[in-house]
Amino acid sequence: MNAIISRTSLFKKRKRQSSKKPPLGSSSFLTQKSVSDTFDDQQESAASEHQRRRELECILHLVEGCRLANIPASSSMIFRFACYYNFDYEVSRSALLQRFDDPHLHLRMEGEMIKQFQNLVLFPLPGLRTKNNHQEVLYFHACRHFPAETDTEVLINNMCYVFNDMSLSQEQCRNGVALLIDLNQWTFKNFTPECANKFLKAMQHQVPTKLATILIVNGPRWFPKVYRCVFKKMLSTTLVKKVHIIKQSKYLQDYLMDGYGKYLPLEMSRGGQNSSEILEDYMDRKIYEESSNYSMG
Repeated sequence: MNAIISRTSLFKKRKRQSSKKPPLGSSSFLTQKSVSDTFDDQQESAASEHQRRRELECILHLVEGCRLANIPASSSMIFRFACYYNFDYEVSRSALLQRFDDPHLHLRMEGEMIKQFQNLVLFPLPGLRTKNNHQEVLYFHACRHFPAETDTEVLINNMCYVFNDMSLSQEQCRNGVALLIDLNQWTFKNFTPECANKFLKAMQHQVPTKLATILIVNGPRWFPKVYRCVFKKMLSTTLVKKVHIIKQSKYLQDYLMDGYGKYLPLEMSRGGQNSSEILEDYMDRKIYEESSNYSMG
């Protein structure tokens, strides 16, 4: 607790200084130039000059604040928090102080995580994007999760791992992700109100990844009523507006990119990818990347 208070005071001390861009000395683990360089030309041209300066100022303050408070946050992590909180310095600062060392932000493809991915419950669909070609898509085959057999925290870790992986670049952070929930063969054995509440709360607040849209497909006839009476009450007003319950999978064409079928798993109508092969390639790649990063670190 004293450490948090100390870090908070350092952040506030930094904020009371001049509102000009903070001079970062050579001792800083990030230089002003390195932060400025993270803004690519495409994003600069898309945003107004005022917004660009606001974003840059927020990040520079966070960088210096992390240095003063001895918070080992990477430049990508700082940008991720700032972007998620719309480059509001005070809110981003508070979130970083409280959550920079949250284990959900530092998950690895090992042990229990590998076993969970092998269950083919929740994983990314490489190459698939939404209709506007912005968001990458995360697939959740809900009938494969059994709360009586698998702790909900395991499912949450699974989700957070993919969220983290889909929030590595500036473009990913800005665009957010799309969640495709397949309810084919889903029954009351696959959820409890407690499990649903815990999972949906984590989905909205556990890690700083924007949910741009949620597509729910192949639900049983009684699902809309359960959604209104149970699930909808667990979602924020903002997120409720992003939920689309699709009666027939063919109408995914209204939300996903042209030729989307070849990226979907075979479990879905029009799907063209083997889930086991998708997962095998994904896990192999992540294990290799994490091993390489660990060796370099």
